[in-house]
Amino acid sequence: MWIFPILAAVVSAVFSALMAQQWLSRQRPHQLAWAIALMMFAVASFAAGIGILDRWTSTWFQIYYLFGAIVNVPVLALGTIYLLGPRKVGHAVAVIITIASIYAAGAVFSAEINLPALGAEGIPSAGSVMPENVRLLSRYYSFTGFFIVVIGALWSAWRMARSNEPRLKRLATANILIAAGTFVVAVGSGAARYGQGAIFAIGLLVGVSLMFWGFLKTRTNAADQASPAASGES
Repeated sequence: MWIFPILAAVVSAVFSALMAQQWLSRQRPHQLAWAIALMMFAVASFAAGIGILDRWTSTWFQIYYLFGAIVNVPVLALGTIYLLGPRKVGHAVAVIITIASIYAAGAVFSAEINLPALGAEGIPSAGSVMPENVRLLSRYYSFTGFFIVVIGALWSAWRMARSNEPRLKRLATANILIAAGTFVVAVGSGAARYGQGAIFAIGLLVGVSLMFWGFLKTRTNAADQASPAASGES
């Protein structure tokens, strides 16, 4: 089962690098937020793979839980806010998420870990490893970020799908893929809280791959728009 989170880590890292490359060339804040969120997915997936393959330690589980179950989806949601809302609102939310992430990191790494529970096969249930106050952070952070990402993606997809322009219709499909990927990752992360490691591992790979597919469709559209054929140049 370890191969699924390792593959998800590779896909997420490549996805993050491509998004970072876009940010370096265009300097749009949503691209930076998404690059950071996807790198968090990669770190969490790698930690899960190592924990399954070798053995779980408190540090590996804390890394996996912080970046995979708490702070990654809010940062992904920050990208959605930057993309769809005023930049000033995005900056304000970025400050809030930064403070909240620092607080979450302190809570996770200072938590009293139930070490015997780390010996469970696969991915241990967070309910048996982490204290309740940390698990509550996961619910509040992830659920809030999840709804922002999915509602934002579906809303923008609906707007674009109403257009008669083929390029916008393809972008609508890309947004639906990103929303679907986020939903699958959220379901997988929820399964991990209850010790369903196989569902988490497979869901993470499938979800990130769907988001990557949607991202590649947006890159294809951008390339088509910039090409001589798309612009009518000869």
